[in-house]
Amino acid sequence: MPKRPLAGLRVVDLTVDRGELCGRLLADLGADVVKVEPPGGAASRHLPPRHGDHSLFFTFRNAGKRSVELDLAAEAGRERFSELCRHADVVVDSAEPGTRTGTSLDADELAAAHPHLIVCSITAYGRLGPYAGRDVPDTVLEATGGMAFKAGLPEREPLVPPGVIADDTASVLAAFAVLCAVRQQAATGWGQVIDVSANEAVAQICDWSLPNATRTLDAGMPVNETRAGPGPVYTIIPCRDGYVRLVVLSPRQWHAMRAWMGEPDYLQDPEYDTFMGRFAIADAVLNPLYAAHFADMTMIEVSEEAQRRGIVCTPILPPGEVLANPHFASRGTFDEVTLEDGSVMKLASGFVEYDGERVGPVGRPPHPGEHTDEVFADLGTPRPA
Repeated sequence: MPKRPLAGLRVVDLTVDRGELCGRLLADLGADVVKVEPPGGAASRHLPPRHGDHSLFFTFRNAGKRSVELDLAAEAGRERFSELCRHADVVVDSAEPGTRTGTSLDADELAAAHPHLIVCSITAYGRLGPYAGRDVPDTVLEATGGMAFKAGLPEREPLVPPGVIADDTASVLAAFAVLCAVRQQAATGWGQVIDVSANEAVAQICDWSLPNATRTLDAGMPVNETRAGPGPVYTIIPCRDGYVRLVVLSPRQWHAMRAWMGEPDYLQDPEYDTFMGRFAIADAVLNPLYAAHFADMTMIEVSEEAQRRGIVCTPILPPGEVLANPHFASRGTFDEVTLEDGSVMKLASGFVEYDGERVGPVGRPPHPGEHTDEVFADLGTPRPA
């Protein structure tokens, strides 16, 4: 692949924490992503988890970008930022609505001053609506978007899902929206303001519970959603070195599982050929039986033998084993990145391949202001106004 798909596109990245993955994705695809940071660096450089003096959160979401330091509270800093915008195609920002009004940095003000510019605003609840402007963390958005309610055991309180699912999902959607706007910009010369709500992003990936609630309410019935826990359909079963997720749905899968366990007489009832028949004895009979059958096998042994028999079964891998997984290794999913202090960490090496070539970060995350002089010396020709 001689050039990455977005080579020649310049993106100014004002995001802090929320939305930083958007710029990382665009940089992976070849865009020149310039992260604008205050003197001393962005606050996200201090977010956990950490390795020594380095934020692994920041490292993952900012690899491959360039960094300039600008004091946007000062007139001189805003003038230099405006100069940068005249030579850019896209600005991505995560400031909540109203926080930049009157500074010439608000999304609408930027769009008015630079009509060619695509301005992508990634916020908690969007730029409009009764919740607009609320500055809340990802965990709150997982709650208001419906995801937290579904996490945990049916008889217990909801759990907080791991990671920053709402923020990173919003980043992926924002990157997609930017690509669509870039295509229109190329055809018309005009930019536009893109409004991405992290709350909406998580609500729209929140499994089947919201469509089910709509159907139930339309039928005039109360919504009685519960947490699925391990669930009766995709059961989690212990084995010698961890857990596997076992899926036995069809009669064919059930017959294969029964044969694997030696065709016990007490499981030959034709009623058990149906899912509901097996569901009735799952907790009392089947799940303990599966656990006893898998007790002396490793996760990999169980899953490979199950797959050989036509049964869907996967190991539940902890992070260390994900990094060491031979399938990921064969595809080059993770790559080693050397940090400033010489330490090495594994980083997702890019999310896609083009013509068999992995498209990932072009370099390590930048130091604060590392490229300030370089960027302003190499702005090139302003974009058409």
